[in-house]
This record gives sequence, C-alpha cells and structure tokens, in this order.
Amino acid sequence: MATTDSAPRVLIVDDDSISLRFLGVALLQSGYTVATAVNGAAALAADHVFDLLLIDRHLPDIGGVELLHALRERGVSTPAIATSAEIDAELGAHLRAAGFADVIEKPASLQRIHEIVAKFLPKSSHALLDDTAALDSVGGDPNALRALRGLLARELEELEHELTHGDLATDSTTLVERLHRLRASCGFCGAAALAARAVEWQTTLRAGNRPTHEQRDAFVSVCRETRVALCN
Repeated sequence: MATTDSAPRVLIVDDDSISLRFLGVALLQSGYTVATAVNGAAALAADHVFDLLLIDRHLPDIGGVELLHALRERGVSTPAIATSAEIDAELGAHLRAAGFADVIEKPASLQRIHEIVAKFLPKSSHALLDDTAALDSVGGDPNALRALRGLLARELEELEHELTHGDLATDSTTLVERLHRLRASCGFCGAAALAARAVEWQTTLRAGNRPTHEQRDAFVSVCRETRVALCN
C-alpha cells in the first residue's frame, strides 16, 4: 500500500548495524524515506504504513520468513525483499516461495540495491541540477549563474567538513539555520535534489528529533555529488 507522503517509505529490519546503515544510506540517496528496526518485535511495533520492506533472514528474536508471515496476518500487504549474507539458488527460491518479492545478498553494491528496489518503488524525481529553473532565477544570465554556483560549491565543501569533522550535526539550532540559508542558495542555483534533502532534515530537526547517521551520510553524499556537478 502506498503512503500519502511525497517520498516512498521503506522499513529496513536488520540487527547488524553496518548493514542497517549501508542499506539506509543507499535508499536515502535514492530519495526514499527510511525507517529502521533491529528485530522483529520493533518491526511489528512500527506504526507507519510502508511502501517497501527489507527484512534480514536472520533476526535475534524471529526468522525473516516468520516475521513476514506475522506481518501478513496483520493485513500488511507491502512488498518485501529478503536480505541475507548467504543466498544460493535454493534459498532464494525458498524465500520467494515464502512470500518475498525478491532477495538481496549482502554485501551488495549500491547499483544492485538501487536496481532491485527500483522494481517496486519509483526513484525520487528531484534532479541534481535544474538548469532551466536556475537560469530563470537569475534572469537568464549564464555568467551570474556560474558565479552563484561557484559560491555554492565552496559553501558545500565547508558544510561537508563541518558535518563530518565538526559538531554541526549535533547542534540542531545552528543546523536548522544553515539549512534555511542553504535552501535559498539551492533555489538560485537549481540544486533541486539537495534542496529536497535539506527540507527533509529541517523537518526532522523541527520535530525535535535527532538526525540519524544514515540521514547525515546521505545528506553529505548529496552535497558532494551536487558540488561535483556545480564544478563541471
């Protein structure tokens, strides 16, 4: 069942912190909203409607197949993908027969994750850079746009450093203000994907929630990708 949010919601259920973080970053990079659970009990307690489930085959309190069956008994019809460190042809067939729509063997490349998830969810429609909108914002002057994009590229380099090596990610008040200014810069430069990510992070902070490591990593990744695009 699709949610009413603009970005599809994905629930990742995995007790391995590295897998949880990697999968979360991969999905956030594609523009999805991500929630996580470290065991079956937490997954069953989740009170949101999700568009896709990623469930590890081995959980500390319940098997992935058993968890999927429990969710189905509760009326959850959301497509589910099984994840596991070892999936051969026989196990893959077993998991699909048990109700999983597809499987991901860990570790998986970002491309592989995106390809499988894209079968079930649309990717975010936000382009990295929107040249048409950017030129409109500066009256069609390409020289002015080039100068503004150069300034934004330098701002993003500084922001990446502060988020990864400083305390900015834990200073909610300062971060909300920085994101507010960044959104204005993104608007002038046509940095649509980064602006969308900034809005998502602002919403989290204003609700009084601490941003997750996955959100920070995905935000930094989009900052870096945008900075590279701005400089080309």
